Amino acid sequence: MVFMLVLIAIAAVLQIALISIFIGAGVYYLAEFVEEHTVLTKKIIKWTIHVVILCHIGLYLFDNVPIILIAAGLLSHIVYYSLLTDFPYFNLSSIKFILSIILLIGNHVLVFRFFRQRYLTLLEIVSYFTVCLWTIPFMFILSLSANDNTLPVTNIDDNVVSHYFTNRKKSYNIKNIFTYINEKTGGKSNHFN
Repeated sequence: MVFMLVLIAIAAVLQIALISIFIGAGVYYLAEFVEEHTVLTKKIIKWTIHVVILCHIGLYLFDNVPIILIAAGLLSHIVYYSLLTDFPYFNLSSIKFILSIILLIGNHVLVFRFFRQRYLTLLEIVSYFTVCLWTIPFMFILSLSANDNTLPVTNIDDNVVSHYFTNRKKSYNIKNIFTYINEKTGGKSNHFN
């Protein structure tokens, strides 16, 4: 029976490693897809927000989830919807972005309190977190790198390239965030290049 325990441990380590590799490959593929198809990604995020809003309404009508939890979820997704106006560009200092982060954190606090007071199965808790809290923020995180690799689709004048570089809104991605933090803390910016 000792050999079987060793075999189980080896199998568990291999399964965890393979699952991690497959998840990493899937996330990489999704990020590449978002970079190449930003218009389609915007439509998918928009319709996903609609579905999550319908899920919140259904939870209120059929499962007696408290109105404060539903209102916070709906408000969060309305703010997420407003972030789509500039998609795939994100201004990290805009009121909409900061409000979306505050609502995301506040939503988590409310949901943790709700699930602490009621006995629900792990499957119900994970399902709520996955669909109602994490789906849309995860989609936005995947699309952070898309703003640097997109070209304008339509333009008023014929000079597409110069118009793009002169009128382009300031964009942010994860590399810029870390570069900014590194410069503010006294580090050199060439660590990330």
